[in-house]
Amino acid sequence: MNSVSIRENIKNAFEVVRKTYESVDKLLAELDRQSVECGFVPVIPQFLRQKSDREYQGWFIQSFIKLYQRDSAPPCQLGNGLKNDPIYAVEISFKEEPRMTLCKYVYSTLEHWDKPPIVSEHWFFYWPLYDGNNFTNHESENGVFKRVPNDEKTSEKYGKIQEVISKKIDLLSITSTNIKDRVFDELHRL
Repeated sequence: MNSVSIRENIKNAFEVVRKTYESVDKLLAELDRQSVECGFVPVIPQFLRQKSDREYQGWFIQSFIKLYQRDSAPPCQLGNGLKNDPIYAVEISFKEEPRMTLCKYVYSTLEHWDKPPIVSEHWFFYWPLYDGNNFTNHESENGVFKRVPNDEKTSEKYGKIQEVISKKIDLLSITSTNIKDRVFDELHRL
């Protein structure tokens, strides 16, 4: 391969990433817009993500996590900015095939949390979905999975989490016209 075609390949690869990020930005904005119509509110305005200066794999974002809570849920008494209810999440992932994972994080209470999560606390919601050493996975029906911490130490590490209920869907099947049905109605059913 000559240097001209290598340059062209690199340019095209970065253009694909830029266009993909642009599409993700539009999708996240549309999720937030429709969330309110569907009875959810964003926990924070931003999405959670993992970035690293030390590891080249952290130089680009492969997992975007957007957090929601039910608008009708009661606020925490301590005024920590959260509702005392499960946290729902939409993960957009490019680690393998493009996919969306819908999640419901269940806690006995969120009263002990000081504040809502911040952007860099991606790990706090990511690892309960993917850490097979500290969480046990139970598959139920219709592609819904339930993961529970293996011990109290793991539960404590992740905000006293009791369980995560999740369902994976093909990211490419999501459009602005089916977000209500495919995303928010599914979140209500988790």
